[in-house]
Amino acid sequence: MKNFKLIPLLLAAFLIWGSAAQALTLRIGAGDPENSEMGVVGNTFKKFIEEKTNGKVKVECFYSASLGDETECLRNVQKGSLPIAIAGIANLVPFESRLGILTLPYLFDNLDEVVKGTNGAPAELLNSYAIKAGFRILTWTYTDFRYISNSKRPITKMSDMQGLKFRVPQSAVLIAAYKAFGGSPTPISWAETFTALQQGVVDGQCYGYIGFRANKFQEANQKYLSEVHYTYQLQPMIISERVFQRMDPELQKLVIEGGKVAQKAVLEYQIKEAGAAKEQLIKDGVVISKLEDEDQWKKAAMEKVWPEMMSFVGGRDAVNAYLKACGKPTI
Repeated sequence: MKNFKLIPLLLAAFLIWGSAAQALTLRIGAGDPENSEMGVVGNTFKKFIEEKTNGKVKVECFYSASLGDETECLRNVQKGSLPIAIAGIANLVPFESRLGILTLPYLFDNLDEVVKGTNGAPAELLNSYAIKAGFRILTWTYTDFRYISNSKRPITKMSDMQGLKFRVPQSAVLIAAYKAFGGSPTPISWAETFTALQQGVVDGQCYGYIGFRANKFQEANQKYLSEVHYTYQLQPMIISERVFQRMDPELQKLVIEGGKVAQKAVLEYQIKEAGAAKEQLIKDGVVISKLEDEDQWKKAAMEKVWPEMMSFVGGRDAVNAYLKACGKPTI
């Protein structure tokens, strides 16, 4: 009889253990500081998931490359040892070349085109490429055009690029673009960028206003910034496909929905805060310039960079498939 009395206790213990076993913590590795667009994405996603699961699923966000640089985080996501990461699109290209389409200079003319190119059919096409590489895209983080800054002089025309060394990501497309514009590109990891600028290893870099302010590049000799619209900086938040497939269907739906909520939040944040960040940088002494000859930059991109980099980003068919999905003319 005593053994029968133990059954309710054992059953209760089993239920408690089972509930604990279903608990989950999702870690997010991000390269930028929390007071950036990445912070908006990570914190919005965290709030959504924890509220919708009543705290059963925890989300921990690690900013400023505290889990390693972006490439390291992406490798870990691909392996499944890190559930989620937020990284610049150029750093995803080594894992899936066709995502490099988004790095082609002057692919987008304005923010409306960027938003169209990261939703609906274009987004589904890009995600199909990502899944084959072992991860899926939950959020497109909008972080403005990659405006060019430097420590030497204002850049108002393409000839001003001559003799300047610029930090770029490890991206063949961006390297080719800077060469076409007359600058000298130097691939440097994101984690080492601030120090490289501070020590004069390179003269400049490229980033949007919010990211520039969040990373305090004005304190790394970046005195001059030019509004060059050659590429829009997209920073996808990706989840490991291995981790995703281990989730039950209900949680999968929540994760996808949370990504969309975060994408909407960061777009609103970008539209609202970019102007304020620009004003603050001007107050901090950063000289901001506009180009006098941007048509020449675009011409150099289309005539030199696109033909040279076509095979690197998956070939003409892949580029045209994306352009068609976006409703843009094919080439």
